[in-house]
Amino acid sequence: MRSKIKSIFSRYIILKMKIKLLGALLLLVWLVNSCNMINPTEGVPTYIQIDSVQVNHTDLAKHGSVNHKITDVWVYYQRQLLGAFELPAKIPVLATGKGQLQVVAGIWDNGLSGTRAKYPFYTVDTFTFNANPTNTIKHIPKFNYRTTEDVITYFIENFEQGNTFVRRFGDSSFARTKDPTEVFEDEWSGKIDLHDTINYVEIITSKEFFLPINREAYLELNYKSDIDFTVRTEIYHLGNYYNFDIIGLKAKQEWTKVYLNLAGFSATYQGGKSKYVIQALLPTNKSSAKVLIDNFKIIYFN
Repeated sequence: MRSKIKSIFSRYIILKMKIKLLGALLLLVWLVNSCNMINPTEGVPTYIQIDSVQVNHTDLAKHGSVNHKITDVWVYYQRQLLGAFELPAKIPVLATGKGQLQVVAGIWDNGLSGTRAKYPFYTVDTFTFNANPTNTIKHIPKFNYRTTEDVITYFIENFEQGNTFVRRFGDSSFARTKDPTEVFEDEWSGKIDLHDTINYVEIITSKEFFLPINREAYLELNYKSDIDFTVRTEIYHLGNYYNFDIIGLKAKQEWTKVYLNLAGFSATYQGGKSKYVIQALLPTNKSSAKVLIDNFKIIYFN
C-alpha cells in the first residue's frame, strides 16, 4: 500500500512540475509577443546625402542671376514629409525597392536663421533611387526659378542696362559702378557713396508694385556694405503714403544674399501700391562708407 501511495504522490509531483514549466513557457511566449507589439522590428534606412544644391538658368533675361542662399532642404518621400534638414544633410529614408524623393529649397526668411521657410519661387527637385539599406546615396538637388508667366511677376534690377532707382532724399550719390572691386557679378553693380558732405541717402524704386493679398511675395538682394543700412517700403493706400522698415541689414565685408518676405505688407494695406527704399546713414565715427547692391528682385504671385 505504501509503495502505491508513494508512486501516486511521485506522479502528482511530476505533473505539478510539468504544469509549472508549461505555465512558465506560456508566460515567456506572451512576454516576447508583448515586447514585439510595443517595439516592433524597425526597418533599416537608406541614407541620402545632400551636401549642396544648384540653381540653374531657365530664362536669364526674365529671372536674372541664379546666385542663391539656400540653407536647408525640405524632403518628402513619396510625397510624405520626412522633415527639414540643414545643409549638408544625411537623410534616413525607410524605403524598399524603387522610391522617389521630392526636395524643396529652404531659406532663412528675412535673413534670420530662426525663421526657416520653403522658398515658393524655386521649382521642386525630384529624385528616383533604388533603396539600399545602410548605404549612402549622394544627390545634388537642382532648382530653377518657376516660369509660369501668367502667375508670377518678376522685376529685376541688376544694373547692367541702367538704373531704375531714383533719389528720394540726399544728394545724387547713388550710381552704377563697374569697378571690379565693387561689382558682384557681370559688369555692373549699384553703389551708395557716403562721406562728410553727403552723410544720409534714400533711394527708391521708380516702379510701383501691386502685391495681391494672401499671395506670397519676396524681395531678393545681394549686398556688401561698410555700414548697417535699412530696406523700407513706401505704400500708397487710399490717398495716403505709409512708410515702414522691412529690415535693418548689418554691415558685411563680403557679398551676401537675403530673401525678404513682403506678404504681410500687402495683407495690411489691401489694394495699396508699393515702392521699395534703401536708406543709409553715415555713422558719426566714420568719414566715409559704401553700400553696394546687386540683383535687386521683386517676385510675387499675381
